[in-house]
Amino acid sequence: MATKPFDNPRIFGDVDYTKMDYTAKANFIIERVFERGDVEDIRQCRRYYGDEKVTTALLNAKFLPEHTWPAQ
Repeated sequence: MATKPFDNPRIFGDVDYTKMDYTAKANFIIERVFERGDVEDIRQCRRYYGDEKVTTALLNAKFLPEHTWPAQ
């Protein structure tokens, strides 16, 4: 497992990301990385958390409108 899910301070300009608990704040971190990160940030986040955790976090993300997902 990587040491942290990202290495790009511009993603978290409003918080001190060096002191974040990567387990407790996983959903927040995943949302931010996918919202503001570049391709390499997203890849690193997926490696750190795994696709299942990332998928769950994004499906429950408040910033994604429901109409963007296909009907099931």
